[in-house]
Amino acid sequence: MPFSYTTTYVLDRSHFSETFDESASLKTGIRAYIKALGLATAGMAVLWLTPFTAYLAWFLVGLGVVEGLNVRFKKSWWLARQMLSRAANNEMTLIIDEQGIHTKSVYVDNTLAWADINDIQPTGRGWLFYQGKARFYLSNRCLSEEAIAFIRSKAEDKRV
Repeated sequence: MPFSYTTTYVLDRSHFSETFDESASLKTGIRAYIKALGLATAGMAVLWLTPFTAYLAWFLVGLGVVEGLNVRFKKSWWLARQMLSRAANNEMTLIIDEQGIHTKSVYVDNTLAWADINDIQPTGRGWLFYQGKARFYLSNRCLSEEAIAFIRSKAEDKRV
């Protein structure tokens, strides 16, 4: 008998926060701030070492500051953008079957076919699906035990 699982969940702040925590690959330490430091340094170099107008220099320094803030507050800014999107706080219908994973809402209608998925990795609270360089996250909190077992079997099939 073919497997089919359907459920609904709301794209709320806790869902987006979990998605970020489980799927974002963040650089740490000084490496995360290299671009910010480079922009700020370039701005200071233009300011002190060239006869150009100071507008360009301060623009580069400002970009460096904004990039540094982006690194520091990456999750907060990402969450704010998601919560301002049209999809936020809307109900999402999830269908998992033999063809793939289908998500549908008022603003989204997406199908991820099993054949198009390159890899499936479990995380602490869900699953990461890799399609080329793209990553898709699916939380366990909206899945039944049968759906989790089905995804686990698909993950094992991908490793063989």
